[in-house]
Amino acid sequence: MASILSITEFFKIKLSAPLLNSRWSWGAAKSDGSGVYLSIWQDEIKRDDPKDPQSPTWVNVLWDEKAWIDSGGTSMARDERVRHLDLVKSGVPAYGVIKVAKDIGQRPRQMKEYNSEYLVELKNEFRRTEEGHTLIRVGNKVEI
Repeated sequence: MASILSITEFFKIKLSAPLLNSRWSWGAAKSDGSGVYLSIWQDEIKRDDPKDPQSPTWVNVLWDEKAWIDSGGTSMARDERVRHLDLVKSGVPAYGVIKVAKDIGQRPRQMKEYNSEYLVELKNEFRRTEEGHTLIRVGNKVEI
């Protein structure tokens, strides 16, 4: 799963979508408007029915704004993620770069590794949780 390239290099070289900022960006869009790439956490990818492999799969892509503000958060990364999600909602194809956290309970999270072998398609279908988080539907694997 791990790659020789840093995730910053991966976005720039393999995806042709450089991160705006290597320290805080959560994704990137191609300059020609042909794709959006969002980093997503592996442990946050969930099926509606874990026992049914045909059940829709979703991943958290945005914390609730109120929860974010209440936690003291102001973030250029969050603002950038909102812009990326707006691109997806306007029809730009989107893909997820799957990251694995060193410790899923730690905040902020630190990345242990990322999947450099394939992306996942992110569909233009959204859902909000009871907690106010935004989920996006996960589609098929896309080989790189």
